[in-house]
Amino acid sequence: MRLMHFIAAPAAGGAEVYARDLCKAMVQKGHEVHLVFLSRAAEIGRDSDYEKRYLKEIEGAGIAYSFMPSGSRRKILRSGGALRKIVSDFSPDLLHCHLYYSLLFSFFVPSVPVVYTHHNIVLKVPGFLYRIFDLRAAAYVGISLACSNLLRSVSAKLVQRIDNGVDFDRVLPVVSRRDSKPCIAMVGTLCDQKNYDLFLEAVALLDDLDFSVSIAGEGESKSRLLKKADELGLAKKVTFLGNISNVKELLANSDVFAMSSSWEGLPISLLEATAAGLPSIVTNVGGCSEVIHSCQSGVVVDEQTPKEYAEALRSLIESHESRCFYGGNASRYSSKYSIQYSAEKHLALYDQLVRS
Repeated sequence: MRLMHFIAAPAAGGAEVYARDLCKAMVQKGHEVHLVFLSRAAEIGRDSDYEKRYLKEIEGAGIAYSFMPSGSRRKILRSGGALRKIVSDFSPDLLHCHLYYSLLFSFFVPSVPVVYTHHNIVLKVPGFLYRIFDLRAAAYVGISLACSNLLRSVSAKLVQRIDNGVDFDRVLPVVSRRDSKPCIAMVGTLCDQKNYDLFLEAVALLDDLDFSVSIAGEGESKSRLLKKADELGLAKKVTFLGNISNVKELLANSDVFAMSSSWEGLPISLLEATAAGLPSIVTNVGGCSEVIHSCQSGVVVDEQTPKEYAEALRSLIESHESRCFYGGNASRYSSKYSIQYSAEKHLALYDQLVRS
């Protein structure tokens, strides 16, 4: 098949990483793939160096790509015309939209079947708009049970659950499981969604414990979070690494993976940490708890309060045995989240829709 995927930008983010790996897996299975980006990384305040690495990687994998015109979010008609030209040149059998802007633009190319994946548990647009989206989308993909149920609540179309997956070749196994001074890793955009404030306030309640925290990611909240960590007396315990290219090494040399998000879909970073064999602590949002319960690989914090989070984190920091147990389970049961399995499920759905 000739397949076109439409995502936000070649930037660091779970949806972008997942779409890239999904496209690579589809090329490896003999399909032609074209990636369309709504904007450049710099246009949305993201790292241009990361964009260069991203584009080099997809080029090396044999994936063609195009950029929509600058300012496409504000100029719907012009953007629709631009997408029509890109679609005409590539002539895809199916268009897979990974953000609702691309779904809006897809109305300008009515001859191509459309699949839409919403990558979060928050809709971002009023639910009634999905009745309009139903006029264009042949099917929706839910990246977790929670996301699938959300889509079913607003759409009358087919919702296929296909859990996110990761490329296991990009993951290094945990090097060792230390029984002293655990290292905690966090990976994610520094923004309100990830709720790093909750994590930092929880860490401040554990000043009697000896551990370190490394946070990898960029975002608009960085300066504020650096200031907050300093005010809480965490400057020597918590390190902000910025946007790094060696996430797999960070995970492999850590003892615990932590997330404190306010909302999620099914985080790629959590799946990568699980595949690496790391025990995890997550808040009970989106598909996070689904991974933990399915793999028996960590602790779920139900109440998003510093006290509750700190108590759960303490249980992992203080117990080497618990970390070994959860980490062993993570290594043992994470294969269900492989990118190859996700790609096969997507291709089966595409084939069904193209044939019909």
